[in-house]
Amino acid sequence: METELKLQFPTYEEMLKLWNAEWFSDILIPESEKTEHYDTRYFDTADHAVLACHASIRVREIQDGDYVHTVKIGGSSRNGLHQRFEWNLETDEDTFDPDIFLANAISDGDPVETLTDVLDVVRGKELVMICSTGFSRTVSLAGFGDSLLEVSLDFGTLSAAGSEEPICEMEIELKQGDVRDVLAFGEEIIAQSKAVRNNCTKYARCLALLQKNERNG
Repeated sequence: METELKLQFPTYEEMLKLWNAEWFSDILIPESEKTEHYDTRYFDTADHAVLACHASIRVREIQDGDYVHTVKIGGSSRNGLHQRFEWNLETDEDTFDPDIFLANAISDGDPVETLTDVLDVVRGKELVMICSTGFSRTVSLAGFGDSLLEVSLDFGTLSAAGSEEPICEMEIELKQGDVRDVLAFGEEIIAQSKAVRNNCTKYARCLALLQKNERNG
């Protein structure tokens, strides 16, 4: 299960100000830092079968010719803390195939029966892109308390139904240790910056943008 805290920032400059602060830099593991650009597409069937399963299917291009296919299912969001089942497959294919994904995807011990239930409802149906995101991610491992965390800065845009919204957020993912360290680290960041907790995933924001355009259309 993926466990991460999402924080929203008013501007990219505010995120960088925090990232470069001495107290914050001391927590990061310098040799682990890297920056990549991600182009991500989210898919569903015409009858919204994936959404009905409280799931998402995405294909993310991480560099030319390399992709990560991801399925996330269910979970909860409270005070910025998100917990969901997640499976990933690294591949050179840009087309999502349910059978190939089921046979090869990896997770952190999440129940394969849950994944099978979602893939069963899309098997044989056409998957269409419903929204997308494009953003740069600077990521670093960090040590806080007794835990190993992965800290990401995301800056870019999300697009749906011809409309766009900015992405300017930090994600703090628990890689090893105690979720209480994630929460404590988040509290320190909020106290030292203009960050606020973010209960919406990028996909949820895309869906809200779609619904807004449907109402206005």
